[in-house]
Amino acid sequence: MQKKLRLIGKRIGLKALVLSLVLTGATVGGLDRAEAKMDATSISAPFSDIHGHWASKEIAEATKQGLIRGFPDGTFRPEQTISQEEFLVMIERVIPSFPGNQPDDFSRETYLSKVKGRWSEGTYTHLLVAGITPTGNPTDSLDRLEGARLMLAALGHQSEGEKYRGTKSKFFSDLSVENEGQVMTVYPAYKMGIITGYPDGTFRADEKVSRAQAVVLLSRLSHQIEELFPGRVSEEEKQSMTKLVSTFVGQVMDKERIRRFDELVKYVEKEKAPVSQQFLREHFSFMNYEVYDYVRFPRFNELIYYAKIGNDKYRMTVQYYSGELGGSVDKTFYLSSADGKTFRLIGKDE
Repeated sequence: MQKKLRLIGKRIGLKALVLSLVLTGATVGGLDRAEAKMDATSISAPFSDIHGHWASKEIAEATKQGLIRGFPDGTFRPEQTISQEEFLVMIERVIPSFPGNQPDDFSRETYLSKVKGRWSEGTYTHLLVAGITPTGNPTDSLDRLEGARLMLAALGHQSEGEKYRGTKSKFFSDLSVENEGQVMTVYPAYKMGIITGYPDGTFRADEKVSRAQAVVLLSRLSHQIEELFPGRVSEEEKQSMTKLVSTFVGQVMDKERIRRFDELVKYVEKEKAPVSQQFLREHFSFMNYEVYDYVRFPRFNELIYYAKIGNDKYRMTVQYYSGELGGSVDKTFYLSSADGKTFRLIGKDE
């Protein structure tokens, strides 16, 4: 509730409405319809049908940034329901670029068969390697639950849902805590401020998202990226961080083919690798079991977010598709460096 976007234009008399949210169409980022209409008068409308619309400012700004496009007739059609493929293309324009890799046959058959030959096939293929995968057909209308799920994946924060596994806290009157799948998507998205509820206390997971509402969600996604992953990491630092993590993981898992934790510890000690014991426990504890399945590590050419979170501490989050066993996964690595050139792999709390 403290996120920057929802604090803009906040008014004491509108406090109750601000807490209740944008997707009702009643408020947008702290602006009600009347305020949005007045504010829109100073904005050059890029489309013929958004003048005076409650989301005209957000639509104009997103258009200026090249994040959204209208129709050949010069309209945006803000109240028209947005499709899954349209929303996915919007997400691709907001998140950082990444090279990716070619999907395997299984993932192609599972996730890409429905878009083969469509205008959105390239986007689906690109985002698949990052684990950002819609659940329905490309022409299906996007609902609020699916929108929340896709945005969490785009932020590399799907794992936040684990905090709410088995919770008894009821955030919305129409969302049962017994429906763990929905809770683990809606609750983190709500707490992060990327999607909210309605004044009557409902979430309305199945309600369709309009094109105007999608632009607001897109704006929130962009702001969350800025807040969660501040741009204080240089390209040189990013390359050094990625190289260290990918080299260590590749050496251990692929070249040395180490499969026991005690052997891993001995290897690190022998090679004097820049890795802490806490890091090993956080990422390789599965090796302690005689029989185990592990979610494969990323290839490190997928969607990666970097952040400097302390004087000498960095965070690197990889959002990726981990294959049939793991599906869409986000994995976070922590590193330390005194000069921004030589890094060491450490634990989260070190």
